[in-house]
Amino acid sequence: MVRVVDFLVVGSDSGRIVILEYNPERNIFDKVHQETYGKSGCRRYVPGEYLASDPRGRAVLIGACERQKFVYVINRDNQARMTISSPLEAHKAHTLNYSMVGLDVGFENPIFACLELDFHESDQDHTGEALKTLKKVCCFIAY
Repeated sequence: MVRVVDFLVVGSDSGRIVILEYNPERNIFDKVHQETYGKSGCRRYVPGEYLASDPRGRAVLIGACERQKFVYVINRDNQARMTISSPLEAHKAHTLNYSMVGLDVGFENPIFACLELDFHESDQDHTGEALKTLKKVCCFIAY
């Protein structure tokens, strides 16, 4: 008999990502893993605003409104317990993040799509003309 296990990934403004496992006997979520990735408080450059998961549960992307993104690879050990990797940086300077999603790629390596705005040129332009030409782009992050 195969036991199906449900996990819940929570990103918070405390600067931590927590993975919870549902316990059907007690009808609660038990903490499986907790990782600190940034300072506490709501800051535009501290990840936690956006959270995306690979549809097969192999990786999680957590991102901030501006610049910072971390990918956590999720594996199983020899006793089928969940383990999480150290964060892999996927930062991109001078970008605003609008949305993140995990793409269904079957059994290929996990890929995430991010809707971003690169404001580097407008940040350097004092006339304000570059601001009018900014466009959102779709960026892919593969691990």
